Amino acid sequence: MQTPPIETPAWIDSATFRLPETGFFRQRVPKDLIVLHATASSTARSVFDTWKNPASGRVATAYVVERNGRVYEMFPPDCWAYHLGMRVRNPGHYNDRRSIGIEIVNPGPLRPDPEGADTLNWWPDNFRKPWCLISEKEKYLCREFRGFKYYAAYTQKQYAAVGQLVDWLCRRFGIPRVLPPATQRDVSDPDTFCKFRGIAAHHNFRPDKFDVGPAWDWNKLLSSASGRPEAA
Repeated sequence: MQTPPIETPAWIDSATFRLPETGFFRQRVPKDLIVLHATASSTARSVFDTWKNPASGRVATAYVVERNGRVYEMFPPDCWAYHLGMRVRNPGHYNDRRSIGIEIVNPGPLRPDPEGADTLNWWPDNFRKPWCLISEKEKYLCREFRGFKYYAAYTQKQYAAVGQLVDWLCRRFGIPRVLPPATQRDVSDPDTFCKFRGIAAHHNFRPDKFDVGPAWDWNKLLSSASGRPEAA
């Protein structure tokens, strides 16, 4: 008997940015993992415009969370797409298939303006596109991580939205409400995370990735989701 489609809650926008069937795999797969990503962009539309292009090769995540907290569903969460980019420890794209990816709109690493201005820039035009002023300390985190010192902050509305989304997905799919141990949240350890069940980050699976990065406050996810994910 065919499983009925998942009913999407009203607070999730599943119409505005909907990928064509060529943008993901319609195979329905059991889920035991949620992976948080950052888009390295400033809008959800820019991500959608990239993914809907057939040349993207079915690289996508099921959800994108805008900076204002709006949640967009790109494809059904029981389906899958390539989102980890793992070349090893991922036979048959096992980790892509078992996980639900959530992209959070955020530019990622920042660099001081090369002209010496009071500005932090993000990656377009070789880190020459302004993001915020260095004096606007609430808009970034200063911390060394994988070759960068500054990372753009996430918004409070994003924490609330991601918490609500994670809580719903964990209940819907029976995914454990478990976060990585505090000592492992910033590390890349594929041997551990390829067996992990719960909520993790892209940078846990690959040492060359910056997302969700050190600016993501896991404690705010703990406090924002009604299910209160547990720390392992």
